[in-house]
Amino acid sequence: MMKTQTLLYYIGAFIFAGLSILTLLQLHEAKYQIEAGTFIVIAAVIYYGMVTLYFKGTRKTFLLANTLLAIVALAGIFFNSMIFGGH
Repeated sequence: MMKTQTLLYYIGAFIFAGLSILTLLQLHEAKYQIEAGTFIVIAAVIYYGMVTLYFKGTRKTFLLANTLLAIVALAGIFFNSMIFGGH
């Protein structure tokens, strides 16, 4: 029987491989492919890091990492135009 951690790794590989293929097929300019590819790589590293932390780390560390990610995500929503410029 497959362990849950292994299953989550396979699911992540399937999702991020699919995103990569879609990026290459749908975006034709290298600038946009690099931008999307960078996002996919960062998201994949965070995903695999969080899965590993969940199974190998302590509960407190996992919750702290999740809280920090939530704060960064919320800050990105509200300060996006200040960081990246707006219209």
